[in-house]
Amino acid sequence: MGLIPDEVIAEIRARADIVAVIGQHMQLKRAGRNWKGLCPFHGEKTPSFNVSPDKGFFYCFGCHKKGDVFTFVMEYQGKSFHETAEVLAAQCGVLIPEVQASPEAMRARSERTQLLEINKLATQFFRDTLAGPAGAPGREYLARRGTTDAMRDRFQLGYAPADWHALADFLQAKRVDMELAVKLGLVARQPRAGGFYDRFRDRLVCPVVMPGGEIAGFSARLVSQPPPGQDPGSAGAKYINSPESPVYKKSRLLFGLQQAREAMGMKKRAVLVEGNFDVISMHQAGFGETIAPLGTALTAEQVELLRRMAPEVVLFYDGDRAGRVATKAALELCLAADVPVKVAWRSRGDSAALDGQDPDTLLKDGRVDVEEMIQNARDGLEAYTYALIDAAKGAVNARAQILDHVAKLAGKVAEPLKRDVIAGTLALALDLDQGVVRNAIARSGGQRPGGERYGGDERQGRSGTGAGTGTGAGAAPAPGGPAPTEEVDLLAMLADHPSLLATADANGVFSLLTDARLRDMYSAALRGGALLDLAPSHLPASSTKTFLEGRYASAPDPQRQLLSMIDGLRTAQHKRRAMELRKLLGDAQRRGDRHQERLLMTQLDEHHKTGR
Repeated sequence: MGLIPDEVIAEIRARADIVAVIGQHMQLKRAGRNWKGLCPFHGEKTPSFNVSPDKGFFYCFGCHKKGDVFTFVMEYQGKSFHETAEVLAAQCGVLIPEVQASPEAMRARSERTQLLEINKLATQFFRDTLAGPAGAPGREYLARRGTTDAMRDRFQLGYAPADWHALADFLQAKRVDMELAVKLGLVARQPRAGGFYDRFRDRLVCPVVMPGGEIAGFSARLVSQPPPGQDPGSAGAKYINSPESPVYKKSRLLFGLQQAREAMGMKKRAVLVEGNFDVISMHQAGFGETIAPLGTALTAEQVELLRRMAPEVVLFYDGDRAGRVATKAALELCLAADVPVKVAWRSRGDSAALDGQDPDTLLKDGRVDVEEMIQNARDGLEAYTYALIDAAKGAVNARAQILDHVAKLAGKVAEPLKRDVIAGTLALALDLDQGVVRNAIARSGGQRPGGERYGGDERQGRSGTGAGTGTGAGAAPAPGGPAPTEEVDLLAMLADHPSLLATADANGVFSLLTDARLRDMYSAALRGGALLDLAPSHLPASSTKTFLEGRYASAPDPQRQLLSMIDGLRTAQHKRRAMELRKLLGDAQRRGDRHQERLLMTQLDEHHKTGR
């Protein structure tokens, strides 16, 4: 890897369309001569991120992040300058002079670059195999599904042959570092015989493409069916995905996102389905704005990605019980992130033969107008409520159970006016008094009908007249109970070292904070506020004291200590989620719900695999 000449860098900078490059990662709207959008570097609800195509420059009035097209790609994707130059050069058609690298130079290249190059090689191997004699099973599978050659090319589909060493031999012939291939999950070690064997065998391979065009990893679907009478699971799981790696973060990626970006911008929506082939079939049918999570439930990180790229999300999950569970979970995440969400659900009036079917099946059957379903998708909570009412079929106590179920979702909505509108809709759907619905939402969401929070200062009285608060008449009540110690410590570190805010934001600290007051303080700090000034107005004295002590001002290595704190919060978050899943699993086992039990066991297993 040699130095790129200055004149080539200047040409890349001049030819790269900064609006198009940034628009790959977020939704931009024209504002006069400039473009605006929600800043991808800090959480905000009002767009303050500006892009000037005339100056080739971006600037955020909220967090003050600024720079040119190189800066954006380096900051947002975590690439080196050389990697950024290579990506931008490929996008704008600039040829970088090729420098023959020695084996020593190759070893010195960044690991990320090498990992992405190995994935690129593997993609070409799978594609060439699909097109050649050994790819017949893969082509037959695509033919059975009705997948066109155009879609095969659009999604760079390939085939992993049944051979145990085909890819391993190919990569070794290319002088690839096989330890990195193991890290990517493409091959595995043979403990006894030595050498390596392929992880993907007899599978239709779907590359997971990042918005910049790089291959992050793979999702592979088993092609052959076992002979009659043989255990269906004997050939392995239906789908296997790449493991977590420096380039493959499943919770932050969406299948089909790179292919869907343009259509999402044109249609002003993202359609979310459950599976890879649902995505491919939807694109083939003209719904190019369709994407899917990667084999697991939707995550908060994926919702945040969608929030920046599409003004609305339409959930089009499978119509079976598992699909309804997944829809509820996705609704909850979208509502909490203030993402406008709708649900396209097949009604009970549809053919019984289609009940519970996935989008791919509905498109092929033709008895349901999928275009009409998407266009007429209903407000998320409203659609979910009516689906529950429909499923209850007038059962005793159904309204109370449905209200309790839906109120927990509605309680995720932060805006009081929106909650009032939702309360009216639910009252009408359930034939209940609006006040009853408001109270149910208030209890579920931690808010009183009038907007005051439950908990915290509840036991101290609400008039601020000193009822157990230690304050004088007319003084403001204490702002709730103590905040979580670990989260307070992290923000106290940032108060003593404000320059580390960028590091905290890059590591997703906002999503790790469980206390609303601390989240508000953190967001304000990203907008330029001083945490030392914010603490007294947001927290009780017991928590504020930590900020005022300056206990981290003399930390020998504050960045390292901050990253350790972040790691601790991630571990705690992971444990909380595991406890939630175990509780749900126990409930399903007590009910004897075997389907839900299997689903939750799979989720718990996936959760453990992706743990820290």
